[in-house]
Amino acid sequence: MKKVLNIEVWMLLVIVLLTACSDHSGESSDEKEDCFLNIYVYAPGHPMLTRANVGDIASRSVEEHMVHTLQIWVFKHGDGSLVGYLETEPTFLNETNGQEMFQMKVEKEFADHPVNVDVYVVANAYVLPDNYDKFINCNTNYDLTYIDDNNNEVTLTLGESTTRAQLDAAKIGVSSFGTSSLVSSVPAAGLPMSGVLKNQSIYGSYPTLRVGTQDAMATLQLTRAISKLRFVLCRVKEDEDKAKKMLVSVDNIQLDENVIPTASYLMPVEKPSYTSYVLTAVDYGSVAKATIPQVDNPMIYIYEKQAAQEYEDLINSAVTATPKQLMELGPTYLRESDKKLTGTITYKTKERDNTTTQWENITSTIETAHFSMALEGDFLRNHSWIVYIYFMDGKIHVLTVTDIGMKAWVEGSTDTHNVYNW
Repeated sequence: MKKVLNIEVWMLLVIVLLTACSDHSGESSDEKEDCFLNIYVYAPGHPMLTRANVGDIASRSVEEHMVHTLQIWVFKHGDGSLVGYLETEPTFLNETNGQEMFQMKVEKEFADHPVNVDVYVVANAYVLPDNYDKFINCNTNYDLTYIDDNNNEVTLTLGESTTRAQLDAAKIGVSSFGTSSLVSSVPAAGLPMSGVLKNQSIYGSYPTLRVGTQDAMATLQLTRAISKLRFVLCRVKEDEDKAKKMLVSVDNIQLDENVIPTASYLMPVEKPSYTSYVLTAVDYGSVAKATIPQVDNPMIYIYEKQAAQEYEDLINSAVTATPKQLMELGPTYLRESDKKLTGTITYKTKERDNTTTQWENITSTIETAHFSMALEGDFLRNHSWIVYIYFMDGKIHVLTVTDIGMKAWVEGSTDTHNVYNW
């Protein structure tokens, strides 16, 4: 059975690069055995302290944070030449110690004359069959492209020959996590994840080196390269015999056109900017009135500045309650966007002047309600957005909450990156 990485809440990759080279007494440098970088990967079981729109939340399902495969590149920061490459399937990362060591072969010249490096990590790029020899023989989990020197869009297959420039330019393509075929469950091979550290110093001397300083090891946070959207609905309990206005149906929930890029970056980018967007709206379809739960007070599901996980637990418990207190559409996993996502809800109501008029004698009226994110950038990678829709006081109300997200990513910073998990 293929082993997987099951990281609770936060996926923190702490990369410590140590050379493991034999130094046989009396041998010249040219006669020394091969050198290897020992890469230690740590997976702590608790979230790091972060800043966020609302806070950080746990993954709702195990599948959302599983890591099935890892690919690691180390490049010289100055010229981008490859120091070493490793592709592997995690084995021990989900055990008690939450760590595993991998070995990456490096040239003796680098061990003798180390320079600053860039470290790139990609997870879940490939689907592994039960018996596999190398990743290159496996099927890709999601579509990747990049723009070459001739300004042509080229399909990218990740491997040892992948350059730093290609990784920087790599984008999740239009056929993956897009709007034409909505992804509502985690693929068997996992969600795309990545992380990068740039211009990292090498501490120590031959034969023991590491990325970082004398006092601290370099750390890298692995985050999902996509984001998540959820709709939850309910309606207030009311006596239709006494009501003057009632909900007939929710005819369509629509995410507006021109808000999801046709392709989005695989690697974290400090300030991603896109120029090409999907030109068609995303229809989530209609919702029958009978399937929308009735609750005594829809206001209890409004976000009121509680901790993010507390609010997430409130919504999840209402969705799974018996009887249901909230109906859920989604989740939908989508490519990140630098735009402020917006949308429209179309619904029908009936209204009467007095309670003696029979509802069947009243013609339905089409109405609309709009929803919007607060800010541009609230749907960048690893964000989760809840759109809460409820019918009360004769109309649809919409409230939105951006639970988590990446607020800043500073290249070469020694501070903890502000990355939020779900």
